[in-house]
Amino acid sequence: MRSFVVLMAAAALAGCAVPRQNTATPSREVAGTVLLARSGLIVEDSRDSLLAFGTALPSVEMRVTPILGPVVTRTTRVDCGPAPVSLIAFEDITLIARDGQLAGWMTDEDGLRTDAGIGLGSTEISLTAAYKTEYTLDALDREFDAEGFHGTVRNGLVSSMWAGTSCPS
Repeated sequence: MRSFVVLMAAAALAGCAVPRQNTATPSREVAGTVLLARSGLIVEDSRDSLLAFGTALPSVEMRVTPILGPVVTRTTRVDCGPAPVSLIAFEDITLIARDGQLAGWMTDEDGLRTDAGIGLGSTEISLTAAYKTEYTLDALDREFDAEGFHGTVRNGLVSSMWAGTSCPS
């Protein structure tokens, strides 16, 4: 009888368990998608559009920041052509601006893709299937021009990409 009472008490208490609080940090809600374009960036949000090279930088930042997150660093380089350029680094991409306008982008982080699905980590086979691709050799990698998308391939995988004005580190 005593075991029966203990068993009944345990069952009653099991039904009175205190609900567990959710302690997980809420993830940032993504407000759209940014796609790499040979002539700028494609922003897919409530106003799907191409942010072409030549677009005012404040407009570009206003559209991409809700999707890409905050700017990580801002620097100015004077060794990238006839005039200084501003490098605006987000987590996955660095925007290049000249005279306050978007002039290019570069990435060596996996995350962003073209509308054909090409990005860092894509195979060379996928790259050449998606775009007419020409190669040149440099010391470590093979550089490609894929219909205006530029980058490098290492060990058969895309390892960096850029379009427009570039300013390698």
